[in-house]
Amino acid sequence: MPFGGEPVRSGPEGLFAPLAVSRAGFFEVAVLQAPLRSSLIFFFGIVGLTLFLALAEARAVDNGAVVDLLPSEAVFAILMGMVVFPLRLIFVPLATYIVGFTLSFLLRLWLEADYLPPGGSAGVVLVWSMLLNAVPALIAGLAGRMMAERWASRQGRRVMIQSLTMTATYLVLSGLGVWLVVTLLFEPGWRGMTAGGTLGALEAGLFRAARIALCGAVLALLLLDRPTRRNLRVAWIVLPAFVVLGVLRVLGYALHPTLDVELLALAVTLIAPVYAAVLANVIGVVAYVAITGEFLVQIPVPTPDVMRLEIVSILLLGLIYVLLLQRHLSMIQRRAYRQTLQRIVQVNDLATIGHFVVNIETGAVVVDDVAATMLGMPNAFDIQRFLERVSPADRGAIVTALGDQKSETRSLSFLLADGAVWEEGAPRKYLTVHAWYERRKGEQTRAYGALIDLTADHIREEALAQALRRLSDQQDRQTRMFSIVSHELRTPAAVISMMVEELDAGARWADIGPRIKAVSEQLLSVLADMRQAVRPEENLPVRMDPFQPRDVMETVRNTFLLMAGSNGIEIELALAPEAAQTRVSDRVRLVQALSNLVKNAILHSGCRRITLSYAEEAGLAGPVARWRVSDDGHGIPEAARSELFIAFRRGDGARTAQVDGSGLGLYVTRTSIELLGGTVQHMHGAEGGSVFVLTVPLIEAAEPVQGAAPVPAGTERDRAPRPGWRERRVLIVEDSDLIGELLTARLKRVFGAVDWVRNGKEALAVFDSLMPDIVLTDLFMPEMGGDELTAALRLKGVTCPIIGMTAAAIGDERTLFEQAGTDRVLTKPVSTHQLMDVLDEMERIRG
Repeated sequence: MPFGGEPVRSGPEGLFAPLAVSRAGFFEVAVLQAPLRSSLIFFFGIVGLTLFLALAEARAVDNGAVVDLLPSEAVFAILMGMVVFPLRLIFVPLATYIVGFTLSFLLRLWLEADYLPPGGSAGVVLVWSMLLNAVPALIAGLAGRMMAERWASRQGRRVMIQSLTMTATYLVLSGLGVWLVVTLLFEPGWRGMTAGGTLGALEAGLFRAARIALCGAVLALLLLDRPTRRNLRVAWIVLPAFVVLGVLRVLGYALHPTLDVELLALAVTLIAPVYAAVLANVIGVVAYVAITGEFLVQIPVPTPDVMRLEIVSILLLGLIYVLLLQRHLSMIQRRAYRQTLQRIVQVNDLATIGHFVVNIETGAVVVDDVAATMLGMPNAFDIQRFLERVSPADRGAIVTALGDQKSETRSLSFLLADGAVWEEGAPRKYLTVHAWYERRKGEQTRAYGALIDLTADHIREEALAQALRRLSDQQDRQTRMFSIVSHELRTPAAVISMMVEELDAGARWADIGPRIKAVSEQLLSVLADMRQAVRPEENLPVRMDPFQPRDVMETVRNTFLLMAGSNGIEIELALAPEAAQTRVSDRVRLVQALSNLVKNAILHSGCRRITLSYAEEAGLAGPVARWRVSDDGHGIPEAARSELFIAFRRGDGARTAQVDGSGLGLYVTRTSIELLGGTVQHMHGAEGGSVFVLTVPLIEAAEPVQGAAPVPAGTERDRAPRPGWRERRVLIVEDSDLIGELLTARLKRVFGAVDWVRNGKEALAVFDSLMPDIVLTDLFMPEMGGDELTAALRLKGVTCPIIGMTAAAIGDERTLFEQAGTDRVLTKPVSTHQLMDVLDEMERIRG
C-alpha cells in the first residue's frame, strides 16, 4: 500500500489517484492562503446576513425572543464556518456567531416592544439563547469534520460525508434542544411558542430546526466554489422570479409561503448549472425573506391541511438540499475525470515524441530511434528524400521553415506518406514538429526539436467531425420530421374542425357530410404520403381505379372552400368537356397532389383567386391529362425555383416565414405524380402569380362511372366477402373503445363470429376457449402490447393468421410487428376491403 497507505486501484484512475487526493474547496483554500482577509470577509458577510434576516423577520407574527431558542438563524455562522475553517481558526466562526447573535438580539429588542417574554430579563434570555443555539451547531460541525477526515480522502466524498453528517447531527441535537426548552422553560403565555391552530410549541420548534439545518447546509455549499460572471448572471436572471413571488405573497396571492418559493428553488436547482443554482437560490430566498419576513419564521397553522403543507415544504427543502449536494459531487467527479484524461493524454504524448537535428546548410537530418521508427527512415537521411514523402500542400511550409533565418522557434504539422513518395489515397501519418534554431558564429545553422506522431488524434478528430456531421444531419432530420407532422396534418384537421362548427351552426349533414368524408380521405392519404417522403421503402402501391376528373376537381375545391373563404380567396373551376369522361388512375394520389398545391396557394401566395383547370390531349397510349392550379398572388422568386420540389425546402419571404410549414408539400406532389408516370412543372402566370401543371397519363375506362363520385379504394363496398367466411371467427385486440366498437360492427357483416378484448393479456386468457381463425391486434396497449401477444402466440404454436394494426404512418411499428411474427401489418383505419385482400393473398401463398 504505497503513497501513505492508500490502496492501489487499477487503471489510470488508480495511477493518478495520489495527485487528486484532498483538493480543498475554494473558500477553504482562500482561508489557508490569506487567513486574515478571508476571516474578515466571512465575519462581515455572515454578520451582515444575520442582521439582514433579523431585520426582515422583525415584522413576522409570533417571532419574539423565545423563537431564538427553537433555534436561531445566527447558527449559520457556525455551520458554514466549520466547513471551511481549520480547527486552529475555529474561533473565527465562533466570534462571528457571538457578534451576529448579540447584534441581532439587540436590534429586535429595539424594534419590537414585546420582544422579550413577560418577566424575562434581556441578559438572561440572551445568554441562554446563545448557549442553547451554539452547542448543537458546534457539536454537529465537529462531527462532520471527524467523519469526513476518517472516511473520505477525495474532495467529492469528503464534502458529501461532512455535509450529510453535520446536517443530520444538527437536526437531532437541535430537535432534542427544542424538546428540552419546551419541557423545562415553556410557559403558555409566551409569544412565539405556538403557531396557532393544530401546531404546538414542540412542532413549531422542530419545523424551525429543520429549516435552519437545511438552509445552513445549502449556505455551506456556497463557499465551496468560486462565483463567476456566468453564475452571477444566472442569479440576477432568476432573482425577479423570487421578487415577484414575494410581492404576490404580500398581496395575499400564494398557495403556501414556504412551499411556493421552494418549488421555484427546485426548478432553479434542476435547470441551472450547479454552482449557479446554489448562488441563485441563496440570493433569491434572501430576497423573498426581505419582502415577506417569512420562510425561516414559522407561520400560523390553523388547520390540518396547512400542517400537511408544512410537512411537504420541509421534505421539499430536504430534496433541494440533496439535489444540490449530489450535483456538486457530480461536478467534482467530472473535474477529476477530466484531469485524469488530461494526464493520460500528456503521458501518451510523451511516449510518442521523437527528436531530430537538421543541418540547414547541407540538408542532412539526424533522428533518434523513436523518430526513425515514427518516420520509417534510418537515423540519418537527406531532407530532399524526406520531402518527397510529404503532402504537396504541406511541403512549402517545411521549405519555408528551413529557409527562415530569423525565427527562434517554429511549429508546424504535415501529412507524411508511408511509402517512398507521396500518393493521394495511400496510407499516411499526421505529424507535428516543434523546432528551435541555433546559430553559432563561424558554424552552420542547425534546427533541432521534437517530432510528435498525432496520427491517431488526427483520425479521431476526423472521425469525430464526421460523426458530429452525421449527428447534426440526423437531429436536423428529426426536427424536420416534427415539422412535417405539424404542417401536413394541420390543414385537414382544421378543415374538419371548421365543418363540425358548420354542423353546430345548423348546416345540413347532406351538405357537410361528403366534405368531411373527402377531408378524412385526404388526411389518410397525407399519412401515407408522409411515409412516402420519410420512409420510401414502405411506400404504398399505386391503386388504379375509375373516376371522373370533374369529381376529383370538385372534391379538392369543396375540401378547401371554408379555408379559402376565411382568407378571402375564391376557388374557381375551368374544366374541359373531357373532365366528365371516366378515366383510370390513382385517384387518391391525384387528390393529394392537387390538394397540396391548393393549400400552398392559400397559405403562401397572397392571392385572391385560385383557378383549377383540366384539359386533355392525345398520347401514344391514351389520353394525357393536364391538371392546372393557378393563382393571382405574388409568385415565386426566380432564385427559389431551383429548390422548389426538394423536401424540407421553404421560401425565404416574409409571408413564408410567418406560416407553418415544413417544405414537404411540393416534394410529395412531385413524387406522387412521378409514381403515376407524370411530371410537375411550375410557370409564372401571365398576370403574376404561379401556375403548376401536372401532366399525367390516363387510361380510358371501359364503362363510365354512374351516379356520385366513385367510392375511394379501401371502402367496404368495393367487393363482397368470399363464400365460407361466415364460418370464421375473428378475435380483435384493441384498447380504444371507439375503434373496437366500429371494427367489431364492420367485421360482423362479413364473419360469423367477432370477439373483442382490450389488451394482449386478455387475448391470451381467452384464446384457447375461443380458438379464433384470425387475430387482429393493435401494437401499443396496456399490460401487453400486440408484438408481445404475437410472440407469445407463436411460442404456443399458433399458426392462424395474425395481422397487426398501427395508426403510425411513419416509425418502427411495422418492424416490431414483423420481428414478433405477424403475417401482415395494416395501417389504421383498417377497412373490410383491406382485410379481405390480405386474407385472399395469404390463402393464395399457402396454396
